[in-house]
Amino acid sequence: MQRCSKVGTFCLVAALWPPLVSCGRNEHPVVCTVTYGGAAQRLAFPATTNPYGVKAIDVAGRFAFKAIYIREPWRAASINVYAYHQADSGNVLLQEGKYGPPFSPSGGARYGFTGRQLVYSPDQRELEYWCELTP
Repeated sequence: MQRCSKVGTFCLVAALWPPLVSCGRNEHPVVCTVTYGGAAQRLAFPATTNPYGVKAIDVAGRFAFKAIYIREPWRAASINVYAYHQADSGNVLLQEGKYGPPFSPSGGARYGFTGRQLVYSPDQRELEYWCELTP
C-alpha cells in the first residue's frame, strides 16, 4: 500500500479546490500612470471577475479612465484600457486598447505594456497615459 506524501496531498488539494491554494501565483494589479495638465496620477486596477462593475475614474473633470483586468478563466483573460472625454451628455469613448496574455510584469519597460499613449478630446485637451503590471 502506498503512503500519501505531504506534497502529494497538497497537490491534490490544490487541484480539487483552487480557491483554497494560490500555488504561488502573484496577482499583480494593473497600474496606469495618467497625466493631464502636468499632474500625474497612478491608478491601480486589481484583477476582477465582474468587468461590468469596474467604474471609470475621474481625471480632472475632463477625462475618465479605467482598466479592466480579467485573469480567470484563462480563455477570457484580457486587459482592456478605456479613455473617455467627459461631456455634459455623459462619457464619450476616445480610445480603447485590448491586450491578451501572456501577462507579465513590465520588467523595466519605460512605458509598460501599453507604451506611451496620447489621447485628445474634441476640445483639444490632451491626456497621456501608460499602464504596467506591477511586481
